[in-house]
Amino acid sequence: MRTGGCLAVLLLMSCGEGPSGPALEPRPDVQTCLPDISGGWPERISDTGCFADPIDPKVLEPGLDLIPYEVNSALWTDGAFKPRYLVVPSPKTITIREDDSWAFPEGSVLIKVFGLEFEVGDPESRRAVETRFMVRQEGRWHYATYRWNDEGTDAERLEGGAVATYTIYEDGEPRELEYGFPSESECTTCHGMAIDDVLGPKTAQINRERDYDGVIANQLSAMGEIDLFALDPDEALDPESEPRMANPQQDEGSLEEQVRAYLDANCSHCHRPSGYADTADHGLDLRYELSLEETGLCDSMRYWSWSGVPRIAPGNPDGSGVLQRFVLDDALRMPSTGTSTIDRFGESLLRDWIAGLDACP
Repeated sequence: MRTGGCLAVLLLMSCGEGPSGPALEPRPDVQTCLPDISGGWPERISDTGCFADPIDPKVLEPGLDLIPYEVNSALWTDGAFKPRYLVVPSPKTITIREDDSWAFPEGSVLIKVFGLEFEVGDPESRRAVETRFMVRQEGRWHYATYRWNDEGTDAERLEGGAVATYTIYEDGEPRELEYGFPSESECTTCHGMAIDDVLGPKTAQINRERDYDGVIANQLSAMGEIDLFALDPDEALDPESEPRMANPQQDEGSLEEQVRAYLDANCSHCHRPSGYADTADHGLDLRYELSLEETGLCDSMRYWSWSGVPRIAPGNPDGSGVLQRFVLDDALRMPSTGTSTIDRFGESLLRDWIAGLDACP
């Protein structure tokens, strides 16, 4: 029911005004972050106007119009941690649709920074490797990917996709990570199947608490206080009455809710009506808001050598087709894009849930 300022960000952490101040400052009157890309994308991230100069490899200082946010269930990207920001030009607003997806106005910008911890367990080893932008202009979303230099001082725009090899140290032992940078066409493979191309920012994902540098506030409430949503003058967002997705990473929600949230974030952009996988008549719809029976997870697979294999075999994780494809070490592994390594946390989550099932509706 529907009844800013200083954002110095320690790579992937944000800040607000302080414990006694507001969670978010009012939006500035003038947009500085990519106000117009009709003449083309800037070649360097330092020229986008989105981050303050100088760019420091450990601290990103977003411009005043960037609004930080977090999601309840995050997409797995080979262990990358990701600060997220959005820009909505003042006084324009976001319209929340009946299905709780968000319609962004012209001029909006969505930003996601991807960083790696090069020595696992050492936050000081964290460094940004990629930043992705979505900009809504001329009635559609435009995409760009920027690759950070090894010094972490700036990033250059990639014309197409690319692959880089990074060395990650864990317990002193090195391992090579093949990290993929998407092309614009690869971005549309996933985003183009969602409503209005937007995946992460939706009510159920944003409805959570966030630490704005000592001010703990619900994100929907904080955004509502700076007039980010299109509401009647006597309306307000009540987080308690809005949908809220489980948070697997923080063990919030039942095990089944956590699994469903994980599958929504990692799989539902393709596995939904009109999604990329829907063209193969898989009969699988992994959106969080559906009942388990409606998802098709309790049906048999319809895919090549897995045809007839139960997607979920209650009590038998290794006999379940969903998990079999999740742990493959080849091109048939799911998810099929945006990752080169198996998410062991996701695997454990699926295993525990399936093992505890007595039946699948």
